[in-house]
Amino acid sequence: MKKPLTLLFIVVLILTFAFCAPSRYVKTLEKKQSVLAFSFGGPLIKFGGAPIPIPFTTLGYAYGCSDRITAYGNLHTTSLLFGNFQTDLGATVKLYEKENQFGFSASPALQIACNVRNQTGFRTWPSIDLNSYYHPNKKPSYIYAGINSWIELSSTKAHDEPQTKHAIPNLHIGYSVVKTKWQHQFELKYLGMGIANTPGVVDYIGASGKGTFGLYYSLIRKF
Repeated sequence: MKKPLTLLFIVVLILTFAFCAPSRYVKTLEKKQSVLAFSFGGPLIKFGGAPIPIPFTTLGYAYGCSDRITAYGNLHTTSLLFGNFQTDLGATVKLYEKENQFGFSASPALQIACNVRNQTGFRTWPSIDLNSYYHPNKKPSYIYAGINSWIELSSTKAHDEPQTKHAIPNLHIGYSVVKTKWQHQFELKYLGMGIANTPGVVDYIGASGKGTFGLYYSLIRKF
């Protein structure tokens, strides 16, 4: 009996925060440059009394269409293990940059999900990331911060309840360690700003009972 309950617990977590992922390509790639990326992490919860991030994973690919535009796609691999196909497809656009030290970027994307086992529940959500970044001492590594928002297009929630929130903002701050071929990205998010995190299937770690914090790590290989 314990094993099915554990499986149910994991499935509920995936359905609750299936699209939580780190920021994608805050800075655009060089023209014709390709990268492969792996990310790990999710919302922070109390598990056995200790704070841990839910271990969501994604695999992705990005390509530098130009020095100002990078296109990308990511597969949510943890969700796939439970029969749910989920992906995010988008692009990062360089809005402004000063002497390769400070700049702004935007990342519009489309989130897509469906159940691959019974081919039901197909949904899409537009999203947008707005980021700023800064290179201390003009070194390759950089600090970044920004805001992300999903757009809920449906007028109803589960059980035909009315949908009252059509935009859910999230804040994030991170640090990207840039090497010649490899890049390590560390990110802290504040998810679901202003949304009560109780009652819930787990104890989310938020601020004054609202939202939840998230921790993420991304490994990027450049080609």
